[in-house]
Amino acid sequence: MKILLIQPPLEDFYDTSIRTYPLGLLYLGAAVRDLSDVVLVDARTGFKGRPSKGEPPAGLEDYYRADRITPFSLFQKYRYFGMTREALAYKIAGEKPDMVAISSLFATFSVEAIEVARIAKVVDPRIITVIGGIHPTLFPRDVLSHPSVDFVIRGEGETPFRNLVKRLVEGEDGRIAGVCYKDDETMRIGPINLETEMDMLPDRSLLRPEKYRIGRRKYGTMITSRGCPNHCSFCGKPAIPYRRRPLPRIEAEIIDCLDYGYQAIDFQDDMLTGDIPFFRDLLGLFAGRGLTLSAMNGIYTKGIDEDTLDLMYEAGFRRLNFSLVDASESLLSSQNRAGIAPFVRLLPYLETSPFLVEVHFIVGLPSQTPAQVLETILFLMDKRLLLGPSIFYLAPGSPIFKRTIGEEWRPLLKSLRSSAMLPVNPLFQRRTTFTLMKLVRFVNYIKGLLDRQELSCRISAWIENAPGREAVEAEVLRALLSQKRFVWYDTVCGGMMDEPQDLDLVHLFFAMARGKKVKGFRTHNELVIDV
Repeated sequence: MKILLIQPPLEDFYDTSIRTYPLGLLYLGAAVRDLSDVVLVDARTGFKGRPSKGEPPAGLEDYYRADRITPFSLFQKYRYFGMTREALAYKIAGEKPDMVAISSLFATFSVEAIEVARIAKVVDPRIITVIGGIHPTLFPRDVLSHPSVDFVIRGEGETPFRNLVKRLVEGEDGRIAGVCYKDDETMRIGPINLETEMDMLPDRSLLRPEKYRIGRRKYGTMITSRGCPNHCSFCGKPAIPYRRRPLPRIEAEIIDCLDYGYQAIDFQDDMLTGDIPFFRDLLGLFAGRGLTLSAMNGIYTKGIDEDTLDLMYEAGFRRLNFSLVDASESLLSSQNRAGIAPFVRLLPYLETSPFLVEVHFIVGLPSQTPAQVLETILFLMDKRLLLGPSIFYLAPGSPIFKRTIGEEWRPLLKSLRSSAMLPVNPLFQRRTTFTLMKLVRFVNYIKGLLDRQELSCRISAWIENAPGREAVEAEVLRALLSQKRFVWYDTVCGGMMDEPQDLDLVHLFFAMARGKKVKGFRTHNELVIDV
């Protein structure tokens, strides 16, 4: 049997190239490599975005404009990232697979995964199609209802996928427990699988390492644990118990990565620091290996102390991505998150450490207020770190999703993503969310300027002598500082125009920020906001 493992293309306003490594498919490949000929087709990574033929979420045309210029830009065009449908059909036809197994992680991109199954059936109706991932785990009936989908696997896929392939190789029909399938007019829905043993290593021979890079470094992803002990109300992943992988197997995987020439590892654990003693032992396995480490899913600060941070540096961490959510204690409590005290305790160390720090927080949570987001921005902007805002979106399967939408999610499928700025919280209409994102862009822009050059210690000096490298950039900055409004340059009309914004919120930000400092991201250079 020949199996194609496919990571689908996607359509959105952006794609994050450092988040496209298809680790889950590598685990599936490892599970069946003794039973079949396996080929992995990454139809997403390494392709320049092109104009999409699909429709973006409605209501965004005023906010994301390709004909506008501003140093505080968010997104511009809705794009298709990946192999064209024609090229994918040609690839499938050339490989002549017996089975196509497709990754479908997020509900909002599930249409693209289903499209891959449809293309496979057009190429050859005899191809067996299998879809797994978070979306089919949560909504197996919806996925299985598509005529191009033969099987759905729920949860962690190694064991059920192997059982399915083994059954088919033996000439049976694949209708087995643990797999979702159609039985005439009836759908047979299997349970969510949890792997009882986690000794398996992903089969990295299925990829070309040079295709995946963080900066110039060849990178791969790794998980050292599965599941999460927390149950945050905004998280859409199924409630799966936290389990650690055996340290000797992790060490074997490190050696495997080095043998394939990887230079950086990004941890994809849901809770990398869920067990601090285990995490410290893990760091010891990486010390002296020469790998650059990161955890872009975010690091939870509870339980981390200065000694642990020292070990992280010795192991290869150079940039730390902390998950804060919000600076409000009451809001964190309402989301089943610990308070900010552990992070605050680490700040004096982080300020003088060699780490680069980015702190992630959410904009638009239910029960959150715009004023709380402003407080979070102000809390972070005078620290030597970068602000990492994430626009809240309804994650299918999360408690918030179930309370807010329930079973009425299908018409909103394309809006279940951060770029859609869906106003789940009535206090965060798109204009408000857009304004808050622009304010964060402004703060990070200042931090970038502070890192690049010596500047006046007060921002009011920029009104007459804006430090922008281009005339448009300087004019946009002057308008914001002197008039408290965001403008952008209209390339069609050839002049400045107001951006869509909440002017009251812009004025409130500057009122709250007056007299406060902004500090650089890489340096301790700072200035005072006095306008």
